[in-house]
Amino acid sequence: MAEPQAEPFHVALSALRERLQNGTLAPGGRATAVDLADELGLSTTPVREALSRLTGEGLLEDRRGQGYFVRLLGPVEVADLYRMSLAQLLIALDPRRANRVAPASPGPLDTEPAGGVDPVAGVESLFRRWVAATGSRPLYAAFRIGQIQLGPVRRLEAQLLADLDGEALALLASGAASRAERLALLRQFHAVRIRESDRLAALIEAGARDLKK
Repeated sequence: MAEPQAEPFHVALSALRERLQNGTLAPGGRATAVDLADELGLSTTPVREALSRLTGEGLLEDRRGQGYFVRLLGPVEVADLYRMSLAQLLIALDPRRANRVAPASPGPLDTEPAGGVDPVAGVESLFRRWVAATGSRPLYAAFRIGQIQLGPVRRLEAQLLADLDGEALALLASGAASRAERLALLRQFHAVRIRESDRLAALIEAGARDLKK
């Protein structure tokens, strides 16, 4: 018996969220329903519905007469997104929660040599597990949208920040550390990026200018 297939709308929504987070749909770039439908092997109707949903989530802009565009982030927005990420993760790690987060199990970054695995993806996965373990749908939904917005920014961090591999390894190994040590690593992770928000936003803007050439 064949397994039921996902609805086209959910296929489109999932694919577009992934492209927004990994930067395939880059900030400032246009998201064209016809082209995306062709790439995904879908009709334009579910793709347009997905684009509309993502606009409602604040991930896209609907410029009347021009189409959908990926939102650009300024320095204040970049800093605010990192602050929100930290606040949400601190909620997830609060020991007073009924569903406590289990220590992170060893991941590929624990055994791969430097450069063998994307440290950004490793940390994103770790943070998702921490938030998902709370069992809170509102918290996870808000966190997911913020992380999608931060995705393209995170993929520019290597141009400004040193030793992302070491930072990721420390976070992945923090399940064996004390709570104070884990929170210190988490706060340091976000503080460094908040300090660099101006330069990260400048890199985003430069990428958007390149798209227009």
